[in-house]
Amino acid sequence: MEEFLATMSKEDSLNYELSMLYKQWGYKEYRMAKFEEYSFYSDNRDFLSGKGILAFNNSDGRLMALKPDITLSIVKNAKLSSALTKLYYNESVFRMSDSTMDYKEIKQTGVEVLGKVDDYLVAEVLSLAAKSLKTIDKDFVLSVSHMSFIPSLLSELGIGENARKEIIRCVNGKNTHDLRSICERNGVSAEKTELLAKLAGINGRFDEVLPLLTDLACNDEMKKACDELAFIAASMRRSPLADRLCIDLSVLNNTEYYNGIIFQGYVEKAPSAVLSGGRYDKLAGKLRENTQAIGFAVYLDNLNLYYNKKRDFDSDILILFDSADSSENLLALVESFVDKGFSVRAEHTVPEGYRAKTVYAYENGALKEVTSC
Repeated sequence: MEEFLATMSKEDSLNYELSMLYKQWGYKEYRMAKFEEYSFYSDNRDFLSGKGILAFNNSDGRLMALKPDITLSIVKNAKLSSALTKLYYNESVFRMSDSTMDYKEIKQTGVEVLGKVDDYLVAEVLSLAAKSLKTIDKDFVLSVSHMSFIPSLLSELGIGENARKEIIRCVNGKNTHDLRSICERNGVSAEKTELLAKLAGINGRFDEVLPLLTDLACNDEMKKACDELAFIAASMRRSPLADRLCIDLSVLNNTEYYNGIIFQGYVEKAPSAVLSGGRYDKLAGKLRENTQAIGFAVYLDNLNLYYNKKRDFDSDILILFDSADSSENLLALVESFVDKGFSVRAEHTVPEGYRAKTVYAYENGALKEVTSC
């Protein structure tokens, strides 16, 4: 299996390995259409992370869109029952690049759970997120946050939407200096300002941070969030990946759609998050009544740049043959090597830049080893 994966690009091998991981945990593959009606994405534009939606007119006159998001499509179209709906996917989304302002295809894989989401399922999804990151790189960090801390505190301050957004930007950037200035301009008490600053700066291992969060919890939502984080810590305690999880309250997503646990994953060689997820009951409830949901996506599109595989050989065996020698035994010979697990290419001449462990010349129905390439 390792030799087989070694022949693939990083993106393709991850697709395969992650699919096998999710199947082992009881998740079923979900395939979706490339297009949705434009109005569906337009109505939920606030949930989308990209700026643009690539649209076109269908033959029946409807305005359609290449899907810019997978979660929305799954929540809208997945078949639900009294049991949990546990799905994984390998799909592409089409979004506008922030740097070039051109549309690009972004390949993703991930999982979604729809139904009654309890503490166990939150822990399971976080565990799968950690295992997904480990599949990419053993050196990774999964940063976990909770929407019941800073957002619940902001809702108590009585400030305007613009000030709220400015504070969230400061929290994302761990910019406590500007955070304090914004709070002062908007009449936030010194006590609440310092609490916000302390929460924004919290970042560390679960066992180090949880006691501090428990001391800072000043409302029922925060206290409940501490209990949920404590359950996750206890569930992950025996996992060898536990020390790769940290609490970082600067991780915040759209407060209109997300609630509860949210998280982002980082690996050593990539400059930005390669995994993002969380609980999104608000969005699920908007599209499907009384539905809860949690999931994450792994962004595969740039990993080939940061984890470029350098293979020693393009194939195990290269067989060179003369097209004039129409021996019927050549195909059977190639198949015999393939059946033994070798990768084989049969050619008239050596392709430019091609490398093989062993090179044979096929002459008069027999193989003769020649200089390797």
